[in-house]
Amino acid sequence: MHTTRYPDFRNLRYFIRLAVGTFLSLTFACGRQEGPAPPPPPPPAVVVSAVTAANVPLYREYVARTEARETVAVRSRVDGYLEKVLFTEGSQVKAGQLLFVIDQRPFRAALQEARGGLAQAQASLNKAKRDVARLQPLVAESAAPEVDLDNAESAVEFSQASIERAKAAIAVAELNLKFSEIHAPISGIIGKQEATPGNIVSRDQTLLTSISSWDPMRTVSSISETDYLRLGQQHREDNPFIQRKNAAPFELIMADGSIYPHRGSLSFLDRTLDLTTGTLNVYVSFPNPDRVLRPGLFGRIRVVVETKPDTLLVPQRSVQVVQGVSRVLVVDKEDAVAQRVVTLGERFRDFFIVTGGLKPGERVVVEGVQKAIPGRKVRPTEQPIKIESLGG
Repeated sequence: MHTTRYPDFRNLRYFIRLAVGTFLSLTFACGRQEGPAPPPPPPPAVVVSAVTAANVPLYREYVARTEARETVAVRSRVDGYLEKVLFTEGSQVKAGQLLFVIDQRPFRAALQEARGGLAQAQASLNKAKRDVARLQPLVAESAAPEVDLDNAESAVEFSQASIERAKAAIAVAELNLKFSEIHAPISGIIGKQEATPGNIVSRDQTLLTSISSWDPMRTVSSISETDYLRLGQQHREDNPFIQRKNAAPFELIMADGSIYPHRGSLSFLDRTLDLTTGTLNVYVSFPNPDRVLRPGLFGRIRVVVETKPDTLLVPQRSVQVVQGVSRVLVVDKEDAVAQRVVTLGERFRDFFIVTGGLKPGERVVVEGVQKAIPGRKVRPTEQPIKIESLGG
């Protein structure tokens, strides 16, 4: 006979009560261990700077190339063998210093020959004069034909002309002998020796070396027609393109970014506009006592073209540009952060000129921008802008 067995519900109720009791005990124990909630974190620390109004000089920069005021290609003025070279390449030479000597023997011989021609012409003149003196009384007494006297007088004139020609030949020979010694035409830095002793040099053809003046050195820059009309024709007192005595408003920025220690003054503006490029050349003269500047160096000249009074400035690092819109984070008196859209003008060194969106004295975040959240508070540390460093 089959016997049906039913579950023991008494044991099941026992296990349910045990599970519920254990859960309540654990929940009560965990609740007692949590304790009070931790305090909120302090506001993030940021660095702020007050928007400052200052007199701001506006600069223009132009690519520049240095060139010597004087550069001379030294060539021979006579033909001959180069005998001596009397300078060191790259050294400083003075005007009149002896640089080269060409073999002088042919020129001395030519001078001696020319002097001999003069002596011969002088002897012929003396003979012709004696002939005239001898024939004049004979012709007067009809003892000699007049044609002989005419010939003698013609011989005098011919000899006188020969003397003048001989003197000219001597002058040429003396010049050629003088030209066989080649002297520095200007003071400056001498370049590479292009010919060595033993070479034949040709008159006005063979380049021997080049000399460039070095103090002052000048730069040449090209400015557009628009800049010239904007700057060159403004007859205000601080216009750098107007000639003024002792004015040196130009700075030279070297290729490595360093500032040349001496300021330059306007030398001149070119007489005409280049129709190919549409630019006008500007020449600026710089002192070069230490010979730092050499012809052919590239850099930039910088000049103040205008000074804007009471101009608002913000550090460039405080500005965020998103999709063409410039924004800054402003901290109010309660140290709360707000985002502000600003209108910017030109750059000046590490600053932007602000033309709208800010007022003098408002504080903008310059460090910790990522930690400053609009609508929340921060712990600001003020870092003032040094106004004295803004001058040109």
